[in-house]
Amino acid sequence: MNKQRVILFVLLTAALWGAPYKAAAQIFAVRANALAACTATLNVGAEAAPTDNWSLEMSGYWNPVQTASLSMNFHAVQLGSRYWFYESFVGHFLGQHLTYVGYDLGSRTKRYKGHAYGLGVSYGYAWMLSKRWNIAVEAGVGLYRTKDTRHDPTVSDWEDEYIYRYRRWTLAPTKLEVSFSYIF
Repeated sequence: MNKQRVILFVLLTAALWGAPYKAAAQIFAVRANALAACTATLNVGAEAAPTDNWSLEMSGYWNPVQTASLSMNFHAVQLGSRYWFYESFVGHFLGQHLTYVGYDLGSRTKRYKGHAYGLGVSYGYAWMLSKRWNIAVEAGVGLYRTKDTRHDPTVSDWEDEYIYRYRRWTLAPTKLEVSFSYIF
């Protein structure tokens, strides 16, 4: 009987020794980008932290604005990871992300319709506001492969319409974010 207690004590000690240092770790967050919301873009993001210094993220954006004189209609998905210098959801971080965007942008004189995909890197900082809320600022740049069609929507039925098809690589901003997160 005494031998079983010693073995149980050793096993429990070994299990606690290998346990994470933070028993009440916050490992999942849901966020919204305030800058995107200012442009009438609906957005939501989720982030999970599998380790203390790494997190995986996924964000979705959709802008349904399309009028006769202005079109900002697009949808985008970003998948990425972040390396946190202190711990997940707090302090400085470096990020990398993959992006896909489908768009129909333009005004009365020019219209761009197509899609783009690419990868980018970002840098940011997150502040804890309380135990469950934080705010993060992030900026990034990346390389996009764009394929789009450009045409002039003001051409009448009596004129010839010129349609241009473009494929090119573009270095562009990939993230500009001020986000509020709720951490589980």
